This record gives sequence, C-alpha cells and structure tokens, in this order.
Amino acid sequence: MDEARVGGMLEVLRTSTDRTVIYKCLVKLRTDLVKDKNGIVLFRTAGGVPIMVRLITKLNEKIMEVVLSILGNCCTDEQACIEAVECKVISPLVTILKTIPNPVIQCRACRMLGNLAKSKKAAQYLNAHYAAIAPAICHIIESTSAVQTRIMAFRVCRFLLVSSQFLKHFLVSNGFLQLMNIFVAVMKNNETPKESLPDIEVSTLIGLKRNQHREKYFEEVARNLEGVRSDIFDYQMLKNFTRNCDYALPKQNEEAVELALEILKCLVLISAQQIGMKAWESISRNSSLASIVCFVKEDGEQRASALKILSNFCKDPCAFYMLSTADAIVAACEMLMAVNMAKPLNESECRHCINIISTLSTDACSRSKIRRCGALRKLVAMIRDSNSQSERSSLFHILNNFQYDNLSMELLLCEGLVPMLVRELNDYLTSDDEHHKRRREERLQGGKKRKLTDPSTPETLSKFSKTHDPISSDFDSPSSSPRSYRTTSPCSSRSMSPVCKDLLTNDDDDNYSPACSDDDDEDDDSGNNGDTKDRRIANNRAQASNVLDILKLIDEGSESIDDTLSDKEDIEELSSDVPPKLAQFRNQAGDTIDIIENLIYRITLMVNKRVELGKPETLDTLIRAINLFGANNNFANALTNILLESQFFAQIIKHGVVHQLYQLTKVEEMRKDGFAFLETLTNVGESNYGKEELVRLLRCDDVKAQQRAAISVAYIIKSHRLLYQFLYDGNALTLLFDLLLRLKSEDQYADEAADAVTSMARFTLGIVLPEAEPVESTAEICTQQISETKPLHDNCDMRFLVNGGGDGDTTLTIGFNKQLLCDASEVFNKMLNSSFREGHEGEIQLRDYSAEGLRYFLHLIVCQERHPTEPNYPALLQAYEMSRVYIIPEMEAVLQQRLIQFLDSHNCLRLLEWALKNYHAELTETAISYYLCSSLPVVEKKQLFRAAEDSTYASEWFQLLNDAVFERCRSTGY
Repeated sequence: MDEARVGGMLEVLRTSTDRTVIYKCLVKLRTDLVKDKNGIVLFRTAGGVPIMVRLITKLNEKIMEVVLSILGNCCTDEQACIEAVECKVISPLVTILKTIPNPVIQCRACRMLGNLAKSKKAAQYLNAHYAAIAPAICHIIESTSAVQTRIMAFRVCRFLLVSSQFLKHFLVSNGFLQLMNIFVAVMKNNETPKESLPDIEVSTLIGLKRNQHREKYFEEVARNLEGVRSDIFDYQMLKNFTRNCDYALPKQNEEAVELALEILKCLVLISAQQIGMKAWESISRNSSLASIVCFVKEDGEQRASALKILSNFCKDPCAFYMLSTADAIVAACEMLMAVNMAKPLNESECRHCINIISTLSTDACSRSKIRRCGALRKLVAMIRDSNSQSERSSLFHILNNFQYDNLSMELLLCEGLVPMLVRELNDYLTSDDEHHKRRREERLQGGKKRKLTDPSTPETLSKFSKTHDPISSDFDSPSSSPRSYRTTSPCSSRSMSPVCKDLLTNDDDDNYSPACSDDDDEDDDSGNNGDTKDRRIANNRAQASNVLDILKLIDEGSESIDDTLSDKEDIEELSSDVPPKLAQFRNQAGDTIDIIENLIYRITLMVNKRVELGKPETLDTLIRAINLFGANNNFANALTNILLESQFFAQIIKHGVVHQLYQLTKVEEMRKDGFAFLETLTNVGESNYGKEELVRLLRCDDVKAQQRAAISVAYIIKSHRLLYQFLYDGNALTLLFDLLLRLKSEDQYADEAADAVTSMARFTLGIVLPEAEPVESTAEICTQQISETKPLHDNCDMRFLVNGGGDGDTTLTIGFNKQLLCDASEVFNKMLNSSFREGHEGEIQLRDYSAEGLRYFLHLIVCQERHPTEPNYPALLQAYEMSRVYIIPEMEAVLQQRLIQFLDSHNCLRLLEWALKNYHAELTETAISYYLCSSLPVVEKKQLFRAAEDSTYASEWFQLLNDAVFERCRSTGY
C-alpha cells in the first residue's frame, strides 16, 4: 500500500459519516498496512494517529474495536505513542475501560494502554490518571472471564507497577487480592492425589507391624529419636514430609499458562515495593503463597522469578506467616541441596534462597525443617567453600538464628563451625578491605564510648572485682572469672537461653519462647536495642535502583505485532536479576563481625565444649580481636569461658596463651582486663585439676612443655605456698633462669621467661625497688658544669694524684683548696694537718680512683648541692665510695639515693659487683631486686641476666636470685 492510497483512505475516514464505509476502511488499514514496523511508520507519517484518536470516541463498538487494534499496533512505535498522548488519547481510553463491558474491546484497550505504559515518554502522561486507571483495570480483572482480556489487563499492571503511586491505587482497589485469587485458581492442581491421614497412634506407638518394610519402621524410629542424636541419622531418613502438591502450572492450556506467567511477572514488581499490612491481612485470609512456591523446582523455567518474589516478600514482615505456611523454607533448602541439576542455581538464585532461609529461620519450626532436611550441613559447606564475603555474611546470619537450638548447634559444631568462625574473624581482623576498616573503626569508637560514658556499670565493676578486692578463694576448685560475670564454674551446666535483663519490667510478649521463636535481640548487642526486627526488615526493602533495573529490562524487550490481539513478551525478561548493592541486602556484611562475636560466645556457653575452642588458632584470634576492640565485648567473655574450662588448661599452658594475656597488661587501656584474664587462669591453675596438670607438665619428657609450664607457674600461681612448691620441688625456677641465662639458639621462650620473672617478682612476690627520696622544694640545684681542665677552686693549695688511665702508669694531678677539704671531712683534716699526714706536704695519692670520679666528688664538696644532670655512673659509684671512706655521711646519703635513681640495665651489674665486693647489703638487695622486678624490654632483660652470668661473682649472684625468690615465698607462704 503506497503513500497516496493511505492518504486517500485517511481522508475518507476524516470526512465520511457512513459507519459501514468507516469500518471497512479501518479493517483494510489494519489488515494490509498496520501490521509491521514499516506500515506503522507510513501510517503515522500520513497523519493517521490523530484521526484514530478522534474515531475512538465513536460509540459504535465494531469501529471502536478496530480503532483500538490499529492504535495498539501503532503504539509499539515510540513516536506514535508520543503523538497519541499529545492528542489526548488517555482520557477516552480510560473512559472505555471504565464503561464498555465488551471483553474484546477491554482486551484491545488494555493492550494499547500497556504499549503506552511501556514507552518511557508516553508513560509520563499516565501519572495523572493512575487514580482512574487502577480501579478500572482491577474491575476488568475481577469481572471478565475472558482469559486474553485478563492477560492484557495484567500486562498493563506489569508496566505500571514500577510506579509506587500506581501500586498505591492498585492496592486500594484490591488489585493484589484479585491477582492472588486468580493466580491461585489458575494454579490449582486438580490432579493432586488424596492421601489418607496416617494413624499417629499406630505409627508411633506400635512397633514393626505385619508386612511392614523394615526401612519404613526405621524411618519412624529415626524420627522419634531425632531429639536424642539428630546428627547420627542420614537426613533422607529424617525427611518425613513432602512438598505441597496442591498447585502446579496448568497442563494443555496455553492461555492459562500465559495468564499465570503474566501474573508472575506482576508479582516480581509488586514484591519489590512496600505493600502494607492492610493488604497482607486480606491476602493471608483468602490466598496462599504456595502457588508461587510450586515454581521453585529443579526443572522450573520460572524458578528465578519465583525465588526473587519469595526473597522480596521475605523483606516484608507481614508476609512472614504466609511464607512459613507455604513451605518456602523447604523449597529454598531443596534448591540449595540439589545436585546434578540440568540448570544449576546461578548466583542470583542462590542469594535469593539464602535470603529466604535467613528470614524464615527466625522461627523454631522452620529451623527444625532446615535441620531435618539436611540444609544445615549444606549451609556450613557453603560458608566453607564461598569466596564471597557478602554471601558468607548472609549465611552467618542464618546460623546466628540457631544459637539457642541445642540440637542444631551440636550439629553445626560437628560440621566444623568453630574453625570457620575463627577463620572468618581472622580474615576480618587482617583484611585491608575499606569496609572492614570502617567497621573496625566503628567498633573501636563504640567500645571507647561505652568505656568513657559508663565506667561504673555493674558489669564493669564485676569484671574487675578480683583485681581490686581481696577475696578468699578455695584453691582446690576453680571459681568464677572476674570477666565471666554471666557464667558459673567450668564444671557447671550453662543454659543456652538468653538472659533476661529485667524480670520485673519485661512484657510477656518480649520474653523468649523456645517453642515458638528465637528472634529476640541479643541482650549483649547494645547497639541494636532500639531497633525492632520488623523495622530492620522494612528499612532494607528493595530500593529505587531495583525498579530502574526492571525498567531497563522492559525497555530492552521487543514486541511482535503479527498477532494483533496478544503481544507476547519474552517469559524470561523479568527473571534475570542484578545483585543489589550491599546496603540494600537485609543481612548487611557490616554486621558479620557482630554475628561472629555472638556465635563464638554462645558456643563457649554450651555444656559440651568442642576441642576446637582450645586450639591455638582459636585462642590467638580471640586475643587479637581483644587487642583490637578492647575487652568490653563478647570476644572477651568467650575467651574467659574458654580459660575457665579445665579441659583446655593443658593446651593453654603449652601454647603460651598466658604470655599473650600478660602482654595486655602492658597497655594502659587493657591493663585491668589483662589482669582479669590472668586471674581467671589463676583460679583454674590453683585448683586440684590445675595443680596436677602443671605438675605433670613440669615432669614430662617434653622440654618445651616443661619450659612453658614453668613460665605459666610464674604468671598465674598467686599462692606463695603453691608457688614455692612449684619453683623448688618442681624445679620451675631453675627452668626459668636457665632460659634467661643460657645463650642457646633453641631457647625460643626466653622472652616469655623474662616477662614471667618480672610478673612473678612484681605482682606475686611483691618485690619492688627502693624509691629515691624526693628532692625538697627548698633545696637549690647546682647548674655549674664539671670541667675536665678548669680548676675546681680559685685557691688550690693542695693536690690529688690519681690514675691517668690508659695502659701506662700515667698520673694526673688535680688541685684543690686544703681548708675546704678539711672542713668537709675530719679524715682529710687528719691526713693533711696531723703528724700522720700522708706523702709530701699538701699531696694525697688516690691511685685506685679515676680523675672523673675524683672531680665529681670534689665538685660536690664545693657546691654541697645536688647536681641536676645524670652523671657518669662509674664516677658516681667512685664518689659514693670516697664519701664512705672519708666519712662524709651527708654526701653518702645523697649519693646512695642517686645510685638508686639512675640505676638501669647498663650499670646494674656494676652496682652488684661493687656491692658484693664491699659487702654492702642494702645495695646488693637493690641490684638483685632490679634484676627480678624491673620492667625492662625483654631484650635488655635477657642481656642483663646473661652479662651477670659472665661476671666474677656469677655463682654468688645466682644464689642471691634463688634466695630472694624463695625467701619471699617462705615469708608469707608458710
């Protein structure tokens, strides 16, 4: 058909008043012209669209039907859509939908409206008409019995439901209820076999019946014994329920199948938005989501769409009950567990299954189904094999819902839950991912705020009570830890139920009911107290980006117009899924660290402790977390519960955990917590079990175990009587000193031994250094510097002869004032003025002293004040010796204080040797105490011990160390 002929026909339509002529002309145009894209463009460029819009108002239904068909085809062209809406076609179209009951006209009108809605630019003109379109479409859906009309009506809804405004009017018009009622009716499976209800009494109480297969009997026994040991039976034996078979896709009815699939596409869009409680109430009373669940099967072509719908509904708390009763949990579990599927689950489908399970597993009945169908094992395997942090996060959220379910927790632990939690925590602590860094910073800030704002809470006070208050404890049995304020002794039974904070103020509705649901907030998670589960779910519904994705997918679809009545769409056009952003996912990865913290803590509260809890990697990771986040969390509580368990005590000792805990005491913010952890181990170590373990390790053939046991004894044994037995009878002190004194390459525990000796001396034996007396505020400070060449006095009428140093016998002469020297010391007075004076007139020989020592001594005589700067220690020691020889008690007292004040790792050995040589008991004790209790870096501590071993007085020094320790033990322990 050429352009001239089209123009002539359009002129006829414009001018003719004969309905028969108009009708025949319209049919000719629809049949021969408006049937493909080129024909539509020719028709539009010839000016056909405005004429069709004018004719649509004709009251003749035959004409109206053909006009709507032509316009419907034309509106597959974007420019034709824009032209139609600019000609104000929407108002008459809506009027037709509202007033014409003819199903064919309704079908064509819906098709045209759907094509308008599909066009981006034309759809903008529909916004103002939503309030009229929604009830009109809903009325057609409800009243018509024509399947094609309903298909087209749902197609309109599919394109319009991307708008939340249309959804609002759609819900008000009961569109969602009508949609679900029709969907349920279409999907009703009339071929469902009628199963007779089993005789519960016979099947459970009577044993093997006549002719009953032994496997069937075993299935019944297994189900009855599940509560005893669920992990020993194969999940196929325990799977005593079948999927709901009441619904299925219609067979041998193409129109019904097309209608069902069109409704399914609408549900994808509806589920992505907030529906509201009122709509859900009517749905729950009159419909079922099982009609959607039936699509979730291994060979289902619409499986992806159905899973997406169910996953989106999971984000709406109002749909929780319907999802539970529709066996959505079973379907999702079966999909995850299916093997050798012809069409394996893709990433999107897998994520939807996880989301369904995560939401529904807050219910105890759903958790039982998950466990009994074997999906719990599968979830653990998925965590173990997954490389996606967000997926692992979602799976950990699921497992967190099982924390109060003892059967499930036992099964999870058998499947290796603890190593997985430890691995995930370790990855989190060491990851350079920006999200993890931000979450770590948030937790650090949160911990600091809690400590700063509420330092005197009962919990905080009870944590450190044993550090501050002396408590008489029975060392024959481990007592509660200072940190374990929610637990009892390691031998007692611990409940897995949550702790009720306030029995008087909590409502009954808020209390935990293990028979019904476990979705109470953790009482340990202070950050979520004001946030309800419903609000959390509602706040994480699909955002606008999901709708934009859907719009994009719609735009990419192409529509065939070979059949003018049914514009078939690609069934899969909405089934593909774009992974949502992390913030849109209900189980946000940012909370993974909180889930891990909670699960580890809950596991340590269980009566049966898994051996993995005492393994080195578990303890190391927990201590690393405490180092990073502080001790005001459940990581610290979990570690305390592990430390309290006597079964882990030997592992803790051999692994050197005690030394790691002592390192916490070196950090000011962690000091109290570090001592609290050590106190926990003290309670276990001083019990009968702990004492036997330490003795066994000290006497075993494993040298490393012996050394670690000796180190642990020094750290944790606080009873002086017990400490003496371990150090003397158990040879622990010799092992400690041997680690420090023997320079051996294999002595890898020397650092631990150095800290252990310091800890024992300071915090157990109470050995302290004598403190130098404070300088009086009225005392003047000498600021004069000592010169090596300048005379010490203006009037030097006597001289000292001292050793000049070096290899030769050189002598140095140092002049001084005779009168000043005689006034300072009576001994000098006798030496210089009496008949017994030494040497030549005004000359004193001091060959055993250095020039530096003598100058410092004489300088103090001149100024008679304290010198502010740190002197050369050998010179200070010589000056001290001269003050004793020449009997200047005031100077002797000052210099002794300075010897103590400037004592360090470099001069301690010098002081010890001088004190032993000169039989100075007080300074000998000072040097020995410094060796034992000084808080030096471990490298300096080791050097200090090993240097003394090479001294002339090595044997005396070693004996003094032993005597100092044993005497302290005996003085209070017996």
